[in-house]
Amino acid sequence: MCSASESVSNETEAAAWLDNISFCSGFCQWIDEELIDSLPADSQQPVESTRASEAEAVSAQPSAEKSPTEIRTGGNRRSRIHAFFKRAWKAVKKPFLRCRRTRVESDPEPASVPGPSELQNEPDTEPTSAPDLPDWRPTTKSLHKLYTMQDLIGTGSFGKVYKAIRKSDGREVAIKTTRKWNNSCSLQIPGCSRRLATEVGLMLMLRRPPVCPYIIEMYEWFDRPLVFSLVLEFPQPCVTLREFIMDSSGLSEAVARGFMRQLVLAVQHCINHGVFHNDVHADNVLVNTDTLELKLIDFGSGHLLDSAGYDSVKYIGAFLFCPPEVFSKPKYYAVPTNVWTLGVTLYMMVNIKLPFSSVKQILKACPFPWKAELSSACSDLIHQCLERSPAKRPTLEQILQHQWFESQL
Repeated sequence: MCSASESVSNETEAAAWLDNISFCSGFCQWIDEELIDSLPADSQQPVESTRASEAEAVSAQPSAEKSPTEIRTGGNRRSRIHAFFKRAWKAVKKPFLRCRRTRVESDPEPASVPGPSELQNEPDTEPTSAPDLPDWRPTTKSLHKLYTMQDLIGTGSFGKVYKAIRKSDGREVAIKTTRKWNNSCSLQIPGCSRRLATEVGLMLMLRRPPVCPYIIEMYEWFDRPLVFSLVLEFPQPCVTLREFIMDSSGLSEAVARGFMRQLVLAVQHCINHGVFHNDVHADNVLVNTDTLELKLIDFGSGHLLDSAGYDSVKYIGAFLFCPPEVFSKPKYYAVPTNVWTLGVTLYMMVNIKLPFSSVKQILKACPFPWKAELSSACSDLIHQCLERSPAKRPTLEQILQHQWFESQL
């Protein structure tokens, strides 16, 4: 038993340990809620009945004929996993709880109310003027009870994306699952009382009406102890814009004009809703190959719109779509950065390749030569978007008013 003086000196360390290992308790709950969904139906019986049936099987046959491994069932295996983590959790937290109990008795403090995820355990540092959003909270039902998981369709450092079927109506969706220990970025959106994972928070903001048809829609999200999952719209048939450009050996100006208009409207919608995407490029745009409608995706690198700008050293967008001010100035800003990335994307649509291949080229804003047959209006718009000085680039509204969009509509 720790003394009162020792508990005071170790309070901070004990609290930190408890925060770092608190996922163990949640993991045990997750084993109950999630792992059992993946077991066969005949193994999802109560542990007591499983043990009783095993005892009858053992007593009915000689022990020499059945080895211990042959009589184990899925339910018993699950119970052992569950019991192991519960024992580990109790063993690790026991000494800290003793010290913490002594401290609480001598200096009681109000208990904190935990949020539904570890991203939400931080205290609210700013008062929220707007009321809670009615739809910001995660779905509490089991993901596997609502959706049938199918093929893996994408993977990366963020996690994985699966095709899935919604059981209620058979609708095809995409489920993006991100591991929490790989994605600790969070933010607090207006109207929400807790911090949320960055991509979840930004997509909730974009769900506020009016919605944009050129941005992927998030239907709902799930917050589990180790991961959070986003249920997203899944347009079919679709490919990334990069794949579409390569398969088409470059786009005609007519097709590129339609794509560019949709992209500008998508980015403009984000800005109007207080969202800075920060990673617009050809792999973060889906193309419906039947309708040629675009969807801007992947808001994991985004930010809340901030007129004060963003630290250049923290830029995490695609390297070859990065504007020159990120390399040469301490701050970069949302709209000029978006205009630059749109210019790079337009160049790629009509020239197949990217305009830059090195930081030196980007700093000089000196792109590779473009096709000779490109119209002067299209060349002029690319040139304006890839202006080295952010202040000299057009606004999103000015892009839509450019003569290239007024011709051959």
